[in-house]
Amino acid sequence: MGRTAFLYSDDFLSYDLGGAHPLQQRRLQMVYRLLGAYGVLAPEGPIEWKTPVPATQEEILRVHTPDFVAMVMRAGTGYRGPDLKRYGLSDGDTPAFNSMYEAAALYAGGTVEAARLLLTGNYDYAFNVAGGLHHAHPDHASGFCTFNDLAMGALTLRDGGLQRVVYIDIDAHHGDGVQACFYDDPETMTISLHESGQFLFPGTGFAEEVGNGAAAGTSLNIPYYPYTLDDVWHNAFDAVIPDALARFKPDAVIFQFGADAHWEDPLAHLLITSEGWMRMVDKLFRLTQGLPAIVTGGGGYNIKTVARLWTMVAARCAEIELPDQVPASYAAQYDIHYLHDRETPQVEESVQRDARAYVENQLETLKALI
Repeated sequence: MGRTAFLYSDDFLSYDLGGAHPLQQRRLQMVYRLLGAYGVLAPEGPIEWKTPVPATQEEILRVHTPDFVAMVMRAGTGYRGPDLKRYGLSDGDTPAFNSMYEAAALYAGGTVEAARLLLTGNYDYAFNVAGGLHHAHPDHASGFCTFNDLAMGALTLRDGGLQRVVYIDIDAHHGDGVQACFYDDPETMTISLHESGQFLFPGTGFAEEVGNGAAAGTSLNIPYYPYTLDDVWHNAFDAVIPDALARFKPDAVIFQFGADAHWEDPLAHLLITSEGWMRMVDKLFRLTQGLPAIVTGGGGYNIKTVARLWTMVAARCAEIELPDQVPASYAAQYDIHYLHDRETPQVEESVQRDARAYVENQLETLKALI
């Protein structure tokens, strides 16, 4: 059984970008409550619930510039001046809100704490459900993300002697902030599967982006065409990533399991089913078996889908099977009745031909560079 810690606090909901914003953090509470409804949280079950603590300013400054951190603090106390724009804090994506610094420090602290728990040797997996904010850059916020918890987690693992860290991201959006943090660092590999930046925010993550200098070959991107289905998603991964992992020989892994590649997500256009998505999770766990693993959430804007998928991820960490039918009390409250999809997406074969051709071209470029 995979020894699993699950980091959650209702205080995660304080990262509040507004009632009309796509990022609704009650989705995190829905995951926690669904795990509770299934009875898998300790002491009844094998998953240990841990309360996170905020990242310290020192930990945040290891990744972010002092002027940016100072501006997040200032924005959190009500400042709304024009210079917020330079730091990504004035637009509709990541607007400033009261107590922003404290809220962002808490979710970042969850990932730092996940790393620390793994370093004790007492856990195989540590799942910070609020983590995975992969668009945050050292000097600015972006794409709903203020602080880059993933980079902080990687540095904490390395501090503890796990020198070679691989970051694997299956969010529909490119993990550009994490890539930027480690683009020149040969000891951290970043892997991102995402809808192509030709069609979707943040407009990056092409096969040509493989790392700089000594880090060349440690940044790997597989961009997909809109309306890609399960088989194309998996086949492209299989063609490159297992061999890349075998060459890199990581000591630890960080997963970003954004749920927005699912076909019902409103902000992206990939058509991955719950079965296909969980098959990728299973594949990744098998490929990295034996490595201590930080697990995070990330994107996901159909909150019912998020609750279903991340609950299944937590169960997979602990190597337990959950009944597909959701417990009745939870189903009545949230109108979620099954973990897996009851419908599947349909798309014309001509679109799938385009999807196959697009990713094959990207893979040819990637293979030539690595």
